[in-house]
Amino acid sequence: MSPDSPLQGPATEAVGGTASPRLSVVAPVFNEERIVPDLVRRITETCRRLSEPFEILMVDDGSRDGTLLELAGLSRSIPELRVISLFRNFGHMSALSAGILLAKGDAVLVMDGDLQDPPELIGQFYDEWKGGADVVYGLRIARKERLMVRWATSLFYFILGKLSDTPIPRQAGTFCLMDRVVVDFLRAMPERSRFFAGLRAWIGGRQSFVKYERPDRPHGQSQVGMRGLFRLARTALISFSKVPLRYASLLSLSCGLVLFLVGSIAIGIRMFTNLAIPGWATYTTLFGMTGFVQSLVLAALSEYVAVIFDEVKNRPLFLVREEIVQGKAVRGSRREG
Repeated sequence: MSPDSPLQGPATEAVGGTASPRLSVVAPVFNEERIVPDLVRRITETCRRLSEPFEILMVDDGSRDGTLLELAGLSRSIPELRVISLFRNFGHMSALSAGILLAKGDAVLVMDGDLQDPPELIGQFYDEWKGGADVVYGLRIARKERLMVRWATSLFYFILGKLSDTPIPRQAGTFCLMDRVVVDFLRAMPERSRFFAGLRAWIGGRQSFVKYERPDRPHGQSQVGMRGLFRLARTALISFSKVPLRYASLLSLSCGLVLFLVGSIAIGIRMFTNLAIPGWATYTTLFGMTGFVQSLVLAALSEYVAVIFDEVKNRPLFLVREEIVQGKAVRGSRREG
C-alpha cells in the first residue's frame, strides 16, 4: 500500500482471536434504525449457509437516530458482527471506504444498507468468486424505485458511458464482491473525490455478473436524495472524464467562428448599406458572445479546480469514533483513513 494512501491505517486483528474470515460483508448505514435489524439478520443467515468463516462490517455514518444502538445490541448476539462508528456523517463513499479499509476477508462484498441490494444473493456472488472472478458485479436488470430516480439513473449511466475514458458497466452500482487483490489495489488509490464504481472498473481484472431486480426501500425514503445523486454524478464525470474540458475548448472555438461570421456580416452591413444600427455590431457580436464563452469555460474549469482543491488538502476521508464487537468498544477514537 502506498504510504500516502487515504485509507491507510494500522492492521486489524482477527475478530475474537479466530482465524481471518474468508468473506467480509461491508454495508454503510445512515439513519436506518428500522432497517438494520432485518438487514443484519438476512446477511447473517445467508453467510452462515456458506459454511465459511465470515464477518459483517456495518459502518454507521454518523446516524442521528438509534441506528448505532441497534447495531451495538445486535453485536451482542452475533459474534461475526463488527460495528464501525464514524465521528460524523462523512458521506456514502467515505463510509464505504472505511469498511473496505477495515475488512479482513479474502473476498469483500459491499452493498447498500437499505435492503435494496438483496442479501440472499451473497451466495451467488461467492460462487462466482470461487470460480475465478476478481470482481463480481450486481447487475440491476429492473428497478422498482420512483420513476424520476429510474430516469435520472439511466440518463447518468448513458452520459457517463459516452464521456468516460474508462468503460463502466451500466446499472452496476455499489453491490459487488471483490477479491483481496482488487481490494488492496482500491485501498492504495489516493483519490479524495471517490466514485467507487469507476475506481473498481478502472482496476479491471476477471469480471463476472449476477443479475437481479432491485426492490424499493422497505421503510422510509433514501438518505441520499436527488442532491446526493447529483453530487455523485458530478464526482463521477469529473473523476473519469476530461470531455467537459475538451468540449469547453471546442465550444470556445465554435463560438469564435460564429463571432467571426456575425462580425463579418455586421461590418458588411455597416460598410455597404445604411441599415446598420449604431453600436449593434460591437455589443452584439463582441461583448455578448465573448462573455458567454468565457463564463462557460470558467464554469467547467472551476469544477475541476474545486476537486483539485479537495485533493491537495489531503484530509482524511473519515474518522472512526469506535469499533464495537459483541456489544463492547474494542478500539478508541484515534483511527483515521
